[in-house]
Amino acid sequence: MGKDRLVAVVRAAQNGHELAYNVLIKHLRGAMYDVHRRKISSRITADDWYSDGLEILIKCVNKFDTVHPRAKFSTYFITALSNHATDLVRSYYTAKSDFEKTIISENSDDSGNLFNMGTDTYDPEQLCLLRDMLSTTEIAKTPEFKQTVRQLLGIDSPNSELTTRRFEQMQYRFKKAMHTAISKSS
Repeated sequence: MGKDRLVAVVRAAQNGHELAYNVLIKHLRGAMYDVHRRKISSRITADDWYSDGLEILIKCVNKFDTVHPRAKFSTYFITALSNHATDLVRSYYTAKSDFEKTIISENSDDSGNLFNMGTDTYDPEQLCLLRDMLSTTEIAKTPEFKQTVRQLLGIDSPNSELTTRRFEQMQYRFKKAMHTAISKSS
């Protein structure tokens, strides 16, 4: 292992020298943004990642063995950043799957069909209830929602601006809002 130029700076930071952190940040900022770009840029903003990186830097400084280091400090820090990014991605998927399981179990009937209650478009009372519900729903006032509803009704054809995933999310919210409005009216 070659000589680590940052060991003296880490030791100074451990001894309470505030300026040592400025030197470490100057040397390691690029690594923070590199890990962000490679691993987690789609999940967290660069600013939020930078603040997470500073917290990890403080922890790494406190835990790093300056007497008998097993690796360079930069390697130690980048590994900690990478591990944190992996943990964030894993927690995102875990939280997402937990949410999806909850939604499916709350909104399915005994046979597993989701949102099987439809709107009777020939019943003026249900149409009136739906119209009232949509007029008071904040999301229904957004242009994206209006465009999605027009696409669901077949008035507009889907365009490339609205991704398939985003369209499915809006379709889900629309069905959920309809289901809620209909169940409250029953």
